[in-house]
Amino acid sequence: MSAFSSSSSSSSSSTTTTTSRPFPIIPSFLVSTILAFVPIAVMGGSTAPTSIPQVDFGKMGTVGLGGAFSGLDWYTSDSPFASSSSSSQQSFSSTGDTLFYRTEDGIFRALGSTNDGGIINSLCWSSSPDSTNGTLFIGGTFSSLSGKSANNVGSFSLSTNEFSALSSGLSGNVNTLYCDNDNHEVWFGGSFNAPIGQGGGNVALWSTSSSAWQSPSFGGLNGNVATIIPSSNKSSIYFGGDFTTTFLSNSSSMNSTSRTNINSQPNAPINTTTVGQSGYLTPLTISASASESSQYQIQAGPSSSSTSGYSDTNGLLCPDSGTTWLAQENTISNVNLVGNQYLPATGVRMVNGNDNGRSTKYFCFTTLPDYAELNMTYTDPTTKKNETCTTHCPLFNDPSISAQDFIFTQGTHNLTGFEIQLKEWTGDGAALKSVSLLTDGAYSSATGSDASDTCSSAKKSTIQSVGDWSSRTAATDSATETFLSSTISTRNPTSAQVTFYPHVGSAGQYDIYVFIPGCLNIGDCDGRTSVDIEVFPLRGGLGWTSTISEQVQYDTKTLVYSGPVDATSDAFSPTLSLALASNPAAPAKGNNYIVVADRIQLVLTGITQSGSTISSSSSSSNGTNTIGTPITNSTLHGNSTLNVAYGVYEYTRSSNSTLNAATSALTNDTETPLTRLGFALDAALNASGSAASSWVVNTIVVANNTVFVGGDFSASNNYTNVISIDTSSGAASALASQGLSGVVNTAAIVGGYVFFGGDFTSTASSGGIALNYIARYDPSSKAWAALGGGVDGYVTDLLASTSSTNQLIVMGNFSHIISSNGTSTQTGGYATYDVSTSEWLNTGIVFGNVSAGAVPSSSSGISSESFFAGKVYGSAGNSIGGVATLSTNDDGNAVISSLNGVNFGTAGSAASPNPSSTSSRRRSLMKNASHSLTRSWLSRYTDILVERAHNVLSNRATPPTIPNQISEAPAVLAGAFWTNSSESGKPTITILGGNFSSSSSSSSSSSNNVEGIAFYNEKQGGLTGPSTPIQGVVKTLNVINNNVYIGGQALNVQNVGSGILVYDLKAGNWVTGGMPTLNPPSGINNVTVNAIRTRGNTNTIVVAGNFGTAGSLSCTAVCLWDSKNAQWSTPGSGLSAGEVRAIDFAGESSDTLIAAGSFALSTGDVAYAASYSFSNSSWTPLGTLPGPALAIAVDDKNSSNIFAAGYSTSDGSPYLQQWNGATWTAQSDSLAPGSLVSQLAFVPMKSEHPSQGAIESDRMLMVSGDLYFENSGNVTSALYDGSTWYPYLVGTSSKGELGTGGSLFWSESSFSFKVRHYLARGLVVLVAIAIATGLILLLVLIAILLAFCFRRRERKDQTLYEKQDVDSDSDVNSTHQNVFNNVQAALEASLIGGGLATGTAAAAAAGTARNRNDNRASDPSSYNSGAYPIGSDDDEEEQEDEGRETTMRYDFDGPELQDGELPMKAGQRIIILDDEQSTEWWFAKDPMTGKEGVVPATYGKFQLISSS
Repeated sequence: MSAFSSSSSSSSSSTTTTTSRPFPIIPSFLVSTILAFVPIAVMGGSTAPTSIPQVDFGKMGTVGLGGAFSGLDWYTSDSPFASSSSSSQQSFSSTGDTLFYRTEDGIFRALGSTNDGGIINSLCWSSSPDSTNGTLFIGGTFSSLSGKSANNVGSFSLSTNEFSALSSGLSGNVNTLYCDNDNHEVWFGGSFNAPIGQGGGNVALWSTSSSAWQSPSFGGLNGNVATIIPSSNKSSIYFGGDFTTTFLSNSSSMNSTSRTNINSQPNAPINTTTVGQSGYLTPLTISASASESSQYQIQAGPSSSSTSGYSDTNGLLCPDSGTTWLAQENTISNVNLVGNQYLPATGVRMVNGNDNGRSTKYFCFTTLPDYAELNMTYTDPTTKKNETCTTHCPLFNDPSISAQDFIFTQGTHNLTGFEIQLKEWTGDGAALKSVSLLTDGAYSSATGSDASDTCSSAKKSTIQSVGDWSSRTAATDSATETFLSSTISTRNPTSAQVTFYPHVGSAGQYDIYVFIPGCLNIGDCDGRTSVDIEVFPLRGGLGWTSTISEQVQYDTKTLVYSGPVDATSDAFSPTLSLALASNPAAPAKGNNYIVVADRIQLVLTGITQSGSTISSSSSSSNGTNTIGTPITNSTLHGNSTLNVAYGVYEYTRSSNSTLNAATSALTNDTETPLTRLGFALDAALNASGSAASSWVVNTIVVANNTVFVGGDFSASNNYTNVISIDTSSGAASALASQGLSGVVNTAAIVGGYVFFGGDFTSTASSGGIALNYIARYDPSSKAWAALGGGVDGYVTDLLASTSSTNQLIVMGNFSHIISSNGTSTQTGGYATYDVSTSEWLNTGIVFGNVSAGAVPSSSSGISSESFFAGKVYGSAGNSIGGVATLSTNDDGNAVISSLNGVNFGTAGSAASPNPSSTSSRRRSLMKNASHSLTRSWLSRYTDILVERAHNVLSNRATPPTIPNQISEAPAVLAGAFWTNSSESGKPTITILGGNFSSSSSSSSSSSNNVEGIAFYNEKQGGLTGPSTPIQGVVKTLNVINNNVYIGGQALNVQNVGSGILVYDLKAGNWVTGGMPTLNPPSGINNVTVNAIRTRGNTNTIVVAGNFGTAGSLSCTAVCLWDSKNAQWSTPGSGLSAGEVRAIDFAGESSDTLIAAGSFALSTGDVAYAASYSFSNSSWTPLGTLPGPALAIAVDDKNSSNIFAAGYSTSDGSPYLQQWNGATWTAQSDSLAPGSLVSQLAFVPMKSEHPSQGAIESDRMLMVSGDLYFENSGNVTSALYDGSTWYPYLVGTSSKGELGTGGSLFWSESSFSFKVRHYLARGLVVLVAIAIATGLILLLVLIAILLAFCFRRRERKDQTLYEKQDVDSDSDVNSTHQNVFNNVQAALEASLIGGGLATGTAAAAAAGTARNRNDNRASDPSSYNSGAYPIGSDDDEEEQEDEGRETTMRYDFDGPELQDGELPMKAGQRIIILDDEQSTEWWFAKDPMTGKEGVVPATYGKFQLISSS
């Protein structure tokens, strides 16, 4: 059978036989009450298997189990510490990585492990060569797998459960695997030499059909390979990592983006008469405010003197102003613009006036400062032919012509101003609406105050600067240039950047130039350095990066980009940023860099229409030196014949190329969209400088035609660590918010979403959403989303589950998942997220970090299994942070659940480290303990016990010292419950105590550290604690009214006290004063309080432990505190020395205290168990036990049935013994030597079992601690039925070792052991329907009867009514009716004791009790545990009336007994409470148990006694 095949689990212990009983007859008046308490929701958690006895925790209220464990599971023969599993199953390794899998039922099982220090990085599942279940292929850094030699690669057969080597393996680390089942291949990527000698390496190919290495057709790659995946149609394979590939280029290109599908649209107004491509040129108009700032002076004149409102010259420079300027009548007029900065103009766009019957017919254009009258080219709107003009350029007065373009025939002209002379006109004089200079493309100045400004803010070129910049002016031959300058220390460089946003009117092909002012004219040559240039020309495209030198002596214009540029729109603006270089050139002198920012210019070189580019010849460069000087690492290649792609490579299976991708330049016909993405990554890499050392592509994932790439890379202000490319269009896109803030390790696609995992905490851009190491990206809405609150450590791998299409498997170096409300759950390095519900799933816990995973295909026979690898020490099916909730579901089966948001750190509240004996014991249990291994650590511990016992037994009055053992943190050792009646909804607060620490996780509280004691609110989840934390280990808790009494070892609260402490739960503060401090006995430094219990419904609180005095009162080991009068008292003559570990109560009124431990009575006698009578204040030793008792439990307050557990002083072996009122009897010896019991508790069962020994059939004894059974192995808790042991619960620590059971605690102080019988849900529904129908009929009948009685009463006289009253009294007092009432009361009380005590039932019971002569309450088979009772402030003592005693002559017992009948044995004493109601039945009481019920009168005989 395969190791991962599902198999049923069974306990190694014998199976018990259940005696069936008929369903009891329930009185009809209680049916509605019962239905009100029928649970209707299935409780979450892990349900107990049928192979173990079922405990009915529902009777006990809310039940918790604390201990030193992080996981808790039901015991099966497959449990990690079971004896049967040690020989048949592999164990998790503590020194190497483990290969393991998760079964369909959620159990993690180890398959094998590497050598010490070995690492598994990647797994993949292959359907061949093993076609039955498939084969796992493994890659990493290791030398062996489960002892079999394997160099960094290997395989595991899922049918034979055997590891195999792959030939001689690979020479180096393997990072990634891809199993290609269609082609019977396995691809390996990493850092290694080629396995069969081909060049390149780092990629290897294994044939599963021939079981041999093969050479990839492309040879290999020249660097580390981190990921390998197929394309969407599997025609290609994508590789990612830290490598480069080189491709031949047929032509020079500085195009940074693979997107070329732009479509140029003219931006000229409709009906503009254009020249060639002038409609695509950008108007360069001067701002109307320019004249006000004295940058330009606008003059036009003379203006019309006869027409008002037409003299505003500013409107001439704003085409959209709607105003017209009129010249003086019948006079030649001029429009002049005079400035002090050069404007690069290509032409002019004129808008005729056509107003008041006036218009302009001819004009000429003269440039400044050279006063050259320019020849211009225009299109005749009539002939549609191009014409030229110089002195008389025509303006047509056709109103349908919105504007006319005139292009400078000799090309772009740099000018500081112009003069337009309006020479001829129509009407009374010349008229003109606007004049716009045209540029080749766009223009933007770093000062933001030049010709880049326009009248419309929507068309304005803008800039943004970061850092300390100052404005400076440089003089040229004909004008002045204003630019920005920044001085930066070479010792501590700071950020200095200017970003240009030029207004681009039309999309097209552009050259982008950066202007650099010469340093000689400015005088800053000594500090000049180099700058990084980043150009982002296309919406959704990649950036183009280069580094250029500013160490130029003369004004220089440097080409930094050539290619497509999108037009400016509301959604996008092309940008160019200039910043100090990542590796700046050293200044010639001094300790400062000087960076200058002047202007940029975009020159239109062509327009693109329908995919074709039409060149433009209108541009030229005049007036400046156009030779750029890019430095060595610039990506601007003027005549390059090679293109380099970084980090990605696409191998196309159909390619015929035989070139080695690692050593050869590949032909450009093998380029793909992914290759061009690699070109852009290489450009960004070159510009990144020193940051390039960490660059790598870690993951590639494919969603339809889109490829998502993640890793450690970035291009400033564009993309960070993630990017995508559309393989059909070639368009690359940065993801929303510029990507992710940290390294991306892995990606997966589930439910149409792309999930990324890595080492990041948010999106890259500021103000992005918080993402803790894992993120979801929606490609349709282009939005990021968190997965709840993420996880608390980095993610290494993501997998899409094949068993569920909506589940994402998450692996990594984290320990907790975090929900959306901030609460966390411990999972270890493995978690599952449900995409459909957006919730983390409860999938158990692994202790350690998971590095890799693999899932079989959905069509395989094992698709429900999943496989993992990592440094994992153990696992558990239920993640339990030190405390578990035990409950009962609708079917009566026990369920393990965790408290939401309860998590503890590894540090405890104890003042000192754990003893070495504890740690050594823990270490020895890391592996599945065989019998010999278990005995080895147990013998070391018991040697200490025996040694200590021998040292002290020579002195009879000195009891053996019980070794002190602090439970390893985190550990929950005590629990209690409190109802906050003052808060809305009256929530129940669970109080936890132990050796732990945690940060407050409640959303309603301020953050504070939680230590030693914690409060859990069932509504809010999470933990809170006192504002002043407690130090020490809390071992016991007791809630009395609104106070919780806290005891433990070396407890102390700063400025409050020590020993025993009290916290006011309602007020939320520590109670100070009023209680004298407990003091340690002589020779001991600290006080230890092991138990705090309230005696029944009294004010007496029993405190037990290891202490000497209470204040000045001598009070050794046991002391009594009066909660009403606030004073200590010594119980009787007290104890003289020693320690009391556990206490319990016996007797109906808890009138006897049972103490267990190792102590000396006042007589000097050493005892391990003793009783104290509150009635006569005397101590009595209970027989002789083998050694100190560590735990004790009284069966239903029966002083003749007590169980004690401890260890022998002779050999340290454990014992469990039963006290029958006279002697101790040893129980089953299955509890193996070295077991340590921490608690005993009787628990009710779902169904009865055959009575065994002294334990009744409706209960079992639950034993918790560190337990070991010869035939079952190690367990945390076990059940004992009086003869047979049943391993029950197995805890696992955070180190993968056996967890220790600490304390079982529950909310119901009194509960019934009586077995409940569960109706099927369908039957309950039918009963409810029947009852509802009956109630309707009953209401109708009552209405009829009331009407009938009302009419009869009107006709009756008073005598008749009196007679009826007398008859009624006679009926009620009949013997038959009284006996029925007594029996009915017993039945009701049994149901009420089972947890159905509603107001109606209580009233019914009280009414029945009033009919009894002795006025007593019936409570058969009830267990007043006294676990956490509420103390009373009254001084009332329960009194008992006289009765008659008899001895039973016959057995009255068996399954045929009805409810309300009292089971008794022949020879057993009973007290008759009522024998007057019937001659056949007596109402009686069992004096040993306090139970009441009816017995046959013929079964006993009388003698008069007085019961007290």
